[in-house]
Amino acid sequence: MSKEQINDQAEMTFGEHLDEVRKILVRVALVFAVLFIVLFSMKGIVLDVVFAPIRETFPTNRLFAWMAQLLNSEALNIHPENVELFNNKMAGQFLLHIKSSIVGAFIIAFPYLIWELWLFVKPALPPQQRKQSIRYVIETPIWFIMGLMFGYYIIAPLAVNFLGNYQVSDQISNIIDVSSFMTTVISVSFAAAIAFQLPLLIRLLASIGLVTSEGMRQYRKIAIVALLVFAAVITPPDVVSQCLIFVPCYILYEYGIGIAERIEKRRAKEEAEYQAQMEAEKAAAASKSEGEQESNDDTQEGESEDELEGHEVTFAVADEEKPNDKEA
Repeated sequence: MSKEQINDQAEMTFGEHLDEVRKILVRVALVFAVLFIVLFSMKGIVLDVVFAPIRETFPTNRLFAWMAQLLNSEALNIHPENVELFNNKMAGQFLLHIKSSIVGAFIIAFPYLIWELWLFVKPALPPQQRKQSIRYVIETPIWFIMGLMFGYYIIAPLAVNFLGNYQVSDQISNIIDVSSFMTTVISVSFAAAIAFQLPLLIRLLASIGLVTSEGMRQYRKIAIVALLVFAAVITPPDVVSQCLIFVPCYILYEYGIGIAERIEKRRAKEEAEYQAQMEAEKAAAASKSEGEQESNDDTQEGESEDELEGHEVTFAVADEEKPNDKEA
């Protein structure tokens, strides 16, 4: 037995759990600190990523400009050049540099954080659940990055274009604070990253039997309202961002119905196989019992025949002795 298996089987005290949590936090903090220092030293690259959505060369802006030209529709055209940023704080740009480095370090370190959390809870999981949990460890960062990219490349430029160019009066000019701009980009990106965790949440709840595909279909209207509220809470207060979050959330909800349905079919198949195995075992046990009963019956019949033969011999000897007694 390996050392890892012995450690997994041994119960840990509360103090040992705290010590293990401390070690995990230290490792995560070291990785995060190294990434932060590296990104902080790459100021130009990090800030280029932050301010890319307001540049004409940004992929989304070029795509919508091409679509507007193709369809001859000015409504599809994004005007990032109209968004003017300013800083009104002494340490504003320095804090912006720190904030962007922290966010970048967290995004890069996120898969490692999930891995460390899994290593912490793994000893408490049965062997079968350990194998199943590996899928969540792999898919969680993947869905997170997919949602982050969707928020950054799709929602962020559209939200910035809508909010930065929106006017209630021609007498009011929009001069956007740089911290407000960065908060908008980060919030919509992370909102999409969180929303893209919906399939994993549905798979988890369906695996433990808390949700079913039929129930999700039945309560689809309630789910739509809940998703609209969710989109309104995690996005800036504009309809465009909320719709851009709601649409993929609803698509993922429908995708989650398919996930729940596949899990139910797999569970039904496993239960049918289990029932067939139990019936086969019962049939084998019954057959074995019948065989043992027949063997016992054959043994008892053999013993009975031996006893009858013994009695016949005894009677024959007795019959032979009777004439001898009469002669005497």
